[in-house]
Amino acid sequence: MEENQNRYQNQISNSMTVLSRIHKKSQMIHKVSLNPVRRYMIRKALLGTALCLSMLSQTVSSSAKVTDEPQQSMQTEQTQVTQSGQQNDEPQAGSAVTFGQLNDNEVFLKQSQARVCTLTASTMMIRRAAMLSGNPDWRQITEKSVRKSAWAEKTGLKWNFTAAGVSVTHKTLSSKTELIRLLDKHPEGVVIYNSRKPHAILVTDYTDGVFYCSDPANDKPDGRYPVAQASITIESASRCWYVKNPVNLTVDKGTLSQQFGQRVDNLIYTILDEDAKTAACTGRAFADAAVVVPDTVQIQGVEYQVVQISEGAFADADNLKEIVIGADLTDIGPRAFYQCTSLQKVTINAASLQKIGTDAFAKIHKKAKIFVVGNRIETFAALLSGTSVPVTATIGIGADSNLQIRSQKG
Repeated sequence: MEENQNRYQNQISNSMTVLSRIHKKSQMIHKVSLNPVRRYMIRKALLGTALCLSMLSQTVSSSAKVTDEPQQSMQTEQTQVTQSGQQNDEPQAGSAVTFGQLNDNEVFLKQSQARVCTLTASTMMIRRAAMLSGNPDWRQITEKSVRKSAWAEKTGLKWNFTAAGVSVTHKTLSSKTELIRLLDKHPEGVVIYNSRKPHAILVTDYTDGVFYCSDPANDKPDGRYPVAQASITIESASRCWYVKNPVNLTVDKGTLSQQFGQRVDNLIYTILDEDAKTAACTGRAFADAAVVVPDTVQIQGVEYQVVQISEGAFADADNLKEIVIGADLTDIGPRAFYQCTSLQKVTINAASLQKIGTDAFAKIHKKAKIFVVGNRIETFAALLSGTSVPVTATIGIGADSNLQIRSQKG
């Protein structure tokens, strides 16, 4: 309170000093060799400024009588808004970047054209490093802006470069163990490159025994997902780029948000409804050829019904050959098995199935066999409408698999 009054008094004193000077200047105008019109305009402007300052000093003087209570009330109100969850997810200055903020879909990019995957993947890495460094303008870091310093025409991404204040360097990559060590020191991620099948991805993190990534290829999903869904594998990578400076960046993992999934056995799940105890399968943790989506899954000791296969969950899994789906499933999302070109056998225990999304089975093996258990063939055929099952595929009733459905435990 006392500090505010002193500040207000200083402001008033400064304003009165300026007013006095303006008054003297206006009195001197008639001595200056100017034509009458110019003299009138200048004097009028000075007097107008004096009037504004006079009104301002009165306002400041009135404010001196106000206590700090309204300001405290405003701060309390702002705190309540923050606690109510109405604030955005922007990292605040001086606060740690959370795992959720670092892996928001907005952070990731798709390449603008062919043959620039290394550039786009590196741009995503630099964006994340900028976020972790407290740079509020990380959105301004784009493939185009990074290209100016990172790209050599007819050659590709430079071994070493600096963009947006982030220095990047290059090295050969010898093993998974080496990549894990790099990721442990670099929460912004590491760009890996397969020279035999020229393509690069950003490996974002190694969590719960699973490598996660974002693939800049336009035919791959957006955001962060297991490397099993990417265009290349960890084993195929021969080189990498990582951030040399700044160093010692950290991310606040806290309790990882449910939206980023829980690995149980070889699959990834997200919890849909904590009260109803339902979960969705969002894809593979590893590139297994045969997969069972169970009736139920235990996540941290709690059992959930697996009622959904998420959109694009197994898309582009080109080595997936067989899948068996549990009886509690109600929904298979759009493009769930899109372009699984090796998928030859699908067994769906369809007692609860209500919906199959658009292009769910588009571009699977041309001679795939789809078996339905616990549903009339007419009903199942209606569900398949619009899913782009190859016309050469076989659809039948009954099971034809040695894979066993069981509850998975994590």
